[in-house]
Amino acid sequence: MRILAVEDEPEYLEMLQEVIKSVGHSIIIATNGVEALKILEREKIDVVMSDVLMPTMGGIEFHERLRARPEFANTPFIFLTGVNNLQEVKAVCQPDRDLLLQKPFPVDKLLQIFAGRFK
Repeated sequence: MRILAVEDEPEYLEMLQEVIKSVGHSIIIATNGVEALKILEREKIDVVMSDVLMPTMGGIEFHERLRARPEFANTPFIFLTGVNNLQEVKAVCQPDRDLLLQKPFPVDKLLQIFAGRFK
């Protein structure tokens, strides 16, 4: 499985890389939504993980642009956020396709998601 991780915090990006590789998946990284959209033009992606607050283009706008493209309308999307007010994120989450992980989250939680939902 190919996972696109969009995260501007180096420590989270490093952790995501380690976890995803440990469960046998490949990872492509971007540091903001603009960079991620460019990657999606040339790469096949099975799952997207994205921080919400990032420079240039945040996760919510990135999610909206991703969902507007028919080829990514059903791609699983995991929001990663450290914000306490989750109303804006919950408003765009599609229960059958999107997940929300609030930072800091335990690595075990991420492992469970990949072991259970994205085998």
